Amino acid sequence: MLAEIPTLGIEAVTISQNTSVLADEMIAHRLGLVPLFSMKARRLNYARDCPCQGVGCEMCEIKGELHAECPANEHSVQVFVNESLVIDDPEVYPVSSEDRGIWLVTLARSQKLSLRIVIRKNIAKVHAKFMPVATVAMRYATDIVLNPEGFAKLDADKCTKWVERCPCGVFGYDSNTHQVTVRDAAACIFCRECVSTEPPFNNLPEPLVFVYRKKSKDDNYEFTFVVESTGVLPVMQIMYDAIKVLRDKLQRLSTGLSEDPNAGDRIQTRPIGGAPTAPVVPNEDGITRDGVEDNLAFVMS
Repeated sequence: MLAEIPTLGIEAVTISQNTSVLADEMIAHRLGLVPLFSMKARRLNYARDCPCQGVGCEMCEIKGELHAECPANEHSVQVFVNESLVIDDPEVYPVSSEDRGIWLVTLARSQKLSLRIVIRKNIAKVHAKFMPVATVAMRYATDIVLNPEGFAKLDADKCTKWVERCPCGVFGYDSNTHQVTVRDAAACIFCRECVSTEPPFNNLPEPLVFVYRKKSKDDNYEFTFVVESTGVLPVMQIMYDAIKVLRDKLQRLSTGLSEDPNAGDRIQTRPIGGAPTAPVVPNEDGITRDGVEDNLAFVMS
């Protein structure tokens, strides 16, 4: 998800006129980091794989232009990418949480900016601007069991101190009923502060709480998977694309582990950045093939 899902980004900027105070390089850099809605990426070729051999055609790139000017009778004009950038394909556009979009530059009286852009498909292994997610995180679900008999032996002050030990606010205490409850189990990060035996909880006859990783009915651990999109792709599409990338890798691995000793030489590889990848050549002496293909087929199904 972080590095291998293809998205769209501005790869080339040609500035024909710039009389603003901002250098051409800075404007090009700002444009390059603008996130673009990338559902069209699946229908485009990588420039390196396109029949045009990277020269540029409608199958591997999208073009656009930006023209902005501050009239002589105005003090200044703010140029926003979402308002001023015109892209040839209506399916591709800058994404932003702001109403007017992403600010690019401010033009003073009679200043002009005119440029053309080229949008191409790539992955974040090549440049971070192609990253479709801001963060990806996994956390086990918690199964928290309180010991009410243990809390009944503590006074209100100790119960309050115990609840306050948790840095995430998982527990709550009601002084009227003298009950400790689980307020937000999903906030637990397994820091184990609640099971610590530091004073004044070092002489307890039994633990006050038991914290486990939650399991489902089929005895598998449950977890929460968090995906925060940058807006260039819907979250579910990011999930589908990530699974497709993984399936393709497993398919190439399955081919490399086939009975044909030369199969690895036929695995298609491509350079990442400036470093070419090496083909997978199975070691006949170091690999036990029993059940390998069955396991891979199970994973890919």
